[in-house]
Amino acid sequence: MSHIHPTPRVFLIGNAQKPNALAAFDRLGKWLEQRGVLVGSDLEGKPETVIGAHPDFVMALGGDGTILAVGQAMQQRQAPIIGVNLGKLGYLAHFSVDDVERHLEHIFSDASLVSRRMILDVLITTAGGQISRGIAINDCVIRVGEPFRTVGLSVQVDDHPVTTIVSDGLIIATPTGSTAHNMACGGPILFPDVDAIILTPLSPHSLTHRPVVVGPDAKVSIAVRQTSSGAAVVLDGQWVSPLPGGSSITIRRSPSAFQLVENPERRSWDLLVQKLRWGQALT
Repeated sequence: MSHIHPTPRVFLIGNAQKPNALAAFDRLGKWLEQRGVLVGSDLEGKPETVIGAHPDFVMALGGDGTILAVGQAMQQRQAPIIGVNLGKLGYLAHFSVDDVERHLEHIFSDASLVSRRMILDVLITTAGGQISRGIAINDCVIRVGEPFRTVGLSVQVDDHPVTTIVSDGLIIATPTGSTAHNMACGGPILFPDVDAIILTPLSPHSLTHRPVVVGPDAKVSIAVRQTSSGAAVVLDGQWVSPLPGGSSITIRRSPSAFQLVENPERRSWDLLVQKLRWGQALT
């Protein structure tokens, strides 16, 4: 085992909209404070409050949306996130409240429990030269909106033209996001330790367009040839930017990594089987 922090600093954040959030927040807050490791807390769902505390760990109470919101707020200054599931699926939230209290010292002392996962840097440039930047921990989704007309996207990989897709949009996903929107749209499931970028068209108007996986260091460039007023780019379901015609999107691996603390009692296959019912007959 490798040691992480002699005196770890933990920021506790919760989603007050989740059932039992207040009770869990109070219980863990007092427990962490008694151990002298609590450096801040927030139950109002304002993940930007994490930044100023400079924590060694963030304990996020809620579900996957809460964890992604925290990761989005930290941008390039990622810290390991301990996800405590108060929602339904909680695929990224590996712990219960009891699990946290049972394993916290192990988490503090064993760096191998921190899964470092690739993040995508996303650069959006409009035809007028306006630039927006963001990150995608799960996915960057180009999607249609009202009046729900298709979008036309020209795709390049490493500056080589690949295809033009007329569709309801395109998902560019990380391995972490492969089990989210990408999976629901027929894209492949990748384990977190398989670094790659997934491109999954949304309802393409062609039988030949299928999901494809490219290398982790590929540069994916997308030019918007055809759009509608409601079309947008959505990062992790948290950040939304309009997508006018003539815009371009450049996506490549970020130098930072999303850091998720994994439960020592569970493995990736367990999550697939138990939470997503992979390989099980539906009853």
